[in-house]
Amino acid sequence: MIIKALSKTGKKVTKQIKEVEIICKIHDKTSGNIYLDKSLNFHKTMKSLFLFYADNKLISILSIFMPTEKEAEISAYTLPDYRQKGYFKKLLNDAIEELKKYKCVRLLLVCEPQSKDGKSVIKKLRARLDFTEYCLRFKGYTGSLDKKHFSQIRLHEADLSDLEAIAGLSRQIFNCNYKDSKSVISKSLKDGSRTQYIAILDGNFIGIVAVSFDNDEASIFGLGISPQHQGKGYGKELLNLILEDLKKKDIKNVFIEVDSTNKNAFNLYLKCGFEVETSYDYHRKYISNYNWLL
Repeated sequence: MIIKALSKTGKKVTKQIKEVEIICKIHDKTSGNIYLDKSLNFHKTMKSLFLFYADNKLISILSIFMPTEKEAEISAYTLPDYRQKGYFKKLLNDAIEELKKYKCVRLLLVCEPQSKDGKSVIKKLRARLDFTEYCLRFKGYTGSLDKKHFSQIRLHEADLSDLEAIAGLSRQIFNCNYKDSKSVISKSLKDGSRTQYIAILDGNFIGIVAVSFDNDEASIFGLGISPQHQGKGYGKELLNLILEDLKKKDIKNVFIEVDSTNKNAFNLYLKCGFEVETSYDYHRKYISNYNWLL
């Protein structure tokens, strides 16, 4: 038996991970994918992928996504025939030891609600459900788009010179840590993993949104309008401007994520032609309170 801890993956390892992922998704009736893009991790030197090999094959995977300084998201898959044998426990223990080196405080354990085995593990860990994140797919225009208002705001594709402005807007809109927000935005602008936009109204920056691309797919992230401009329809305008731009690029599949605490955004996306594709439950656990119950 071998455990490998990696900070990045190659084609061979990625292929092995995808094979395990497919088997587990069929068995658990889930649809999510292990997040392998580590470009936005707060600490680039951190080992963020843990692989357990037995019987000369990959049988268990644990991935860390840590875009902020103190909190890490944990996703994992174990082949059905190898579950309840302590393999995930070993990977989780190793991952926590790695996170301690970087002074991580909190875990967010990600589990799709239809995964019975996943929910059983969460229960044993006594992790508390914090929120649910919904992944929505764009199904097409609903007929409610009012294009005559599109001229009120315009999109500006941001670069590093806009970093302070974007981070400031992010802090206002999402009430997030300024240092964490600046780190994520800086990394995405430098490596090109996402295209960052700023919404401008009468010469003023009033909103932000980012888009990542993967072949004919696009994912929309971090869409928000500054508090003083909310409630005036600018959020809908900004979303529709992005959708129009993606349509011109002939992007066939468009996704957007929103968590259960943001009901206004969730309802907006539904009105603009999105439908729920899948959901993920995020369970919070403090590392200092990790009780090794598995």
